Amino acid sequence: METQRTSGDRRIEAVVKTLDVLEALWRAEGAGVTAVTERTGLAKSTVHAHLRTLRSKGYVVQEGDEYRLSLRFLSFGEYVKHAEPLYEAAATPSADLSDRTGERVLCSTEQHGLGTIIQARDGNRSVTSDIDVGTPTYLHCSAGGKVMLAHFDDEKVERIVDDWGLPAFTEETITDRETLFEELESIRDAGIAYNRSEYVPGISAIGAPIMDNDETVYGAIAVSGPQHRLENEWDVDELRNQLLSAANTIEVNLMFS
Repeated sequence: METQRTSGDRRIEAVVKTLDVLEALWRAEGAGVTAVTERTGLAKSTVHAHLRTLRSKGYVVQEGDEYRLSLRFLSFGEYVKHAEPLYEAAATPSADLSDRTGERVLCSTEQHGLGTIIQARDGNRSVTSDIDVGTPTYLHCSAGGKVMLAHFDDEKVERIVDDWGLPAFTEETITDRETLFEELESIRDAGIAYNRSEYVPGISAIGAPIMDNDETVYGAIAVSGPQHRLENEWDVDELRNQLLSAANTIEVNLMFS
């Protein structure tokens, strides 16, 4: 996913380059200077300088010609994870819902206009996915993302679309504002959102919002699985009720956390 777009904000380009190098190493699961250069588009000498600096600070390790992220990032990840109230509040409800449905359950929240997966629980018949805890996602093409957008004010939704656009991932992805806002209105009326093969072909999901009493949006919880199974094997009301029950339990957990 590309670096977040800015609206005239001043950026320190050296920091941006360092972060691009780190992201390249993360996505490649380790790489040499040449591979990082190809992934970032930076000059090889620049990549080499940034990697040397990161190694000197203990943020990357070098094995032969290959660099990878160091274990130092574990402390960052653990801190961020446990500092997010939704992580603990959603843990048991997400696991219970996954056990009951046998499907994959994803709990997410919004930050900087993107969704971030907070909990990912697999059921006994979940499909394989590269979406896991920490994965950033566009909001307009996921059930959890759309149900969050539906409960944001219009100004915030417009700002998110301005920053990130509405890129198409499949033929079913919503790619224009008018259609998106029409669907968000329907989602508010229904209380749930659907993703019907809008991000990955053949994969659908149903999502519900996680909010407090004044309708502040904390995040969303969604059940994901093969489109034919979610749309043909499940009773719509049964799956909706199970999803809303899990969302309500998370809301109560947040209230008393």
